[in-house]
Amino acid sequence: MATRNKGRSSAEPVFTTQKNHLLESSLVDGLAFSWSNTTDYNYGADDDILTIENTSTTHELIIDQIWCHSDTTTRVVVHAATASLSGGSTITGRNLRRGSSNVAEATATQDAEVALDAIVYWAGSIPADNSTPILINSGLILELNDRVAVRYEDLGGEAYCTIIGHYETN
Repeated sequence: MATRNKGRSSAEPVFTTQKNHLLESSLVDGLAFSWSNTTDYNYGADDDILTIENTSTTHELIIDQIWCHSDTTTRVVVHAATASLSGGSTITGRNLRRGSSNVAEATATQDAEVALDAIVYWAGSIPADNSTPILINSGLILELNDRVAVRYEDLGGEAYCTIIGHYETN
C-alpha cells in the first residue's frame, strides 16, 4: 500500500494511505468541516433536516460522510435541492482542525422547506435508534452554488443529521 506525505504543505509531515489522503490533507490544512442540525426537526412535507450549498468560488466542496439518526425506522433521501429554499435556520460549519481560523464557504440550513429534487443521490431506510452512515464512497462533489439536502420521510420524534466534507481547489 503506497503512502504519501499528508497535507498540501510540509507543515506536518505525517504519512497516510492514498485513499484517505485528500480528507486528511484538508484536516491538516484546516479545510475540513462538519455541519449538524442543532434543533428539533419539523417532520413535514418538503422539509429537509439539513441542506448545504457550496458558496466558494475557488474550491469544490467534497461531501465525505453523512450520518443520520432517528428514533424510528425512517426512509432517508439525499438529493440535490435545486429549487429555492424557504424557512429554516442557519447552521455554522465547524472546522475539524480546532486551531484553524478558516471558515466554511457554504450556506447551511436546518429544517428548510424545498421541493424534493429529481436528482436523488441516495435513498433508503435507517433503523430506529441508530446512528447510520449514508454510504458515499467516492464523495459527492459540490461546485459553486450546488447543494445537497437530507430529508427524512417517515414521522418520528427525534432526528439528527451530520454532514462532513472538505474543500479542494477547483
